[in-house]
Amino acid sequence: MDSTMPAGAPSPTPPRGMRSLHSRVLAGLSEAVVVTGPARPGGAYTIVHAANTAAERLLPGITAGLAVERVPHDAFRSAVAQQLPGFEAEVAGRVLVARAERLDDDVPPGADLLTCWYLRDVTDERRGSASLQRAQARAGFLAESGRALHGVLNLERTLRTAASLAAGFLAPTVLVLLADGSDAVRWARADAGRPRPHAGEMTRVELRAAPRLHEALVEEAPVDPWVSLELAELPVWNERPTGRIVVVPVPGTVVRGVLVLVEPADDEDVVPLAEEYATRVGTALSAAALFREQAHLGHVLQASLEPPPLPDDTRGAVVVGSAYRPARESLRVGGDFYEVLPRTAVGRTPFLLGDVCGKGIEAAVLSGRVRQSLHALRLVEQDPTTLLGLLNAALLDAADLDAAVTMPRFATMVLGDAEPLPDGGLRLRLATGGHPPPFVVRADGTVEEVDVVGSLVGALRDAEFSGTEVLLAPGETCLIYSDGVTEARGGPGGRDFYGEERLAAALSGCAGAPAQVVCERVVQLLSDWLAGRDHDDVALLALQAPPRPRPDRSRPDRPSPRPRPRPGHPPREAS
Repeated sequence: MDSTMPAGAPSPTPPRGMRSLHSRVLAGLSEAVVVTGPARPGGAYTIVHAANTAAERLLPGITAGLAVERVPHDAFRSAVAQQLPGFEAEVAGRVLVARAERLDDDVPPGADLLTCWYLRDVTDERRGSASLQRAQARAGFLAESGRALHGVLNLERTLRTAASLAAGFLAPTVLVLLADGSDAVRWARADAGRPRPHAGEMTRVELRAAPRLHEALVEEAPVDPWVSLELAELPVWNERPTGRIVVVPVPGTVVRGVLVLVEPADDEDVVPLAEEYATRVGTALSAAALFREQAHLGHVLQASLEPPPLPDDTRGAVVVGSAYRPARESLRVGGDFYEVLPRTAVGRTPFLLGDVCGKGIEAAVLSGRVRQSLHALRLVEQDPTTLLGLLNAALLDAADLDAAVTMPRFATMVLGDAEPLPDGGLRLRLATGGHPPPFVVRADGTVEEVDVVGSLVGALRDAEFSGTEVLLAPGETCLIYSDGVTEARGGPGGRDFYGEERLAAALSGCAGAPAQVVCERVVQLLSDWLAGRDHDDVALLALQAPPRPRPDRSRPDRPSPRPRPRPGHPPREAS
């Protein structure tokens, strides 16, 4: 159908009967309706046959009898001309949705069809839907950022995560600055579209190139969120940023920071959303900084409580070996402890192995106190039995002074010293307080239990302690162990103690083995016995008389005889 209307031609008027029919049909409708079709049967152009009041409000200027090509709305004209099933367009500042229906019922054969256009104003729906989508996106962003930041507990990683989460959502480029009281200022910068954020440190002097940032971060001065900053001089920037910059303080209980948004979207919701995000970032950064401080403190304390390394100056006088396996291996410390001190001026090597009541960090702290007390007491006394008596009194006096502590503070231990003998053996002076007696592994594989007993250390004022001496021939070993070895439950049913008999049998196969190998062998057999079950603290200390050096078979003790010359051959001259 040709809908082109001759230039200057008046808009035709539909027949009166058709106009009255359209008026009656559309009179009571609240929905906007426009009817279009040929001006007359077989007509050359299309006109508006009817338009109710609602349609005239949505399409200003449309009236019944107006040629479609003269309707002052492009979307409507195009939809009618192309016979589209509908359209959606912005008309006069409103979003309209139109649906076309062909009026083909009860139309005589050969008659031209009319089209009824139903129009609906969806402006408020679209705006509400867009607002809902933005709110859902903001809520999703905050929820996702909370999950991503929660539990990281690594300060540098949290800083990079905070910058990368915000880049692309809050602004194309995001910079997070962090001050923790040191001279360095940590930073992380993330750019949308780049896979990894940049991170590093700058000094406070470098930060002064951006005075407002320095005031916000270091001096806690108030910040205008819409302030424009000069960032080109900072090491985090290689170019001069253009556009506006939003600075949002990052609150925190342990650290202070700022969130810098470079060229964010011109949206009134950006700043409130950034402030809410900055609160989450500040909480995560403070948690990470606090965890770092506590981890450092724990590392320092743990290092002070761990068994000290064995001294090197015992070589040639006594061979030592050790093994330690705490009940909570993640702590690396426990209630068992051992120590071997450097040789004294009189040529003796002090040693001890003990076990305090309890497990974990509390027991480790008590073991540290016991070792420190022994160090002080050794300045005035070297006899092992007398030392135990002095230590017993010191622990009881300390318990009386600290009335707030209700848990018992006693220990079991074996202490003594090793003195080398002229024949290459060792003399061990031993004293024990409530501890399992040591074992001696002789050169022929015989295992002997040292006959020495004593009371708990730090439990009773009138405690009694005894001492003894043990002589070790070259290559023989004395093994001191904690009850975590013999009381380890395992075996086929998982309930049997490892016991002294199994330990003695294991040691009988270690005759002549180096001291460290003896300890490692016992730990391996104990691990097989436990089969991954829980256990108490385990400590082993092996003291061994240095074995006699074996003769070097490659070097004879006397010179080899000169070879005799063969018959008919003169002897060779020495060169």
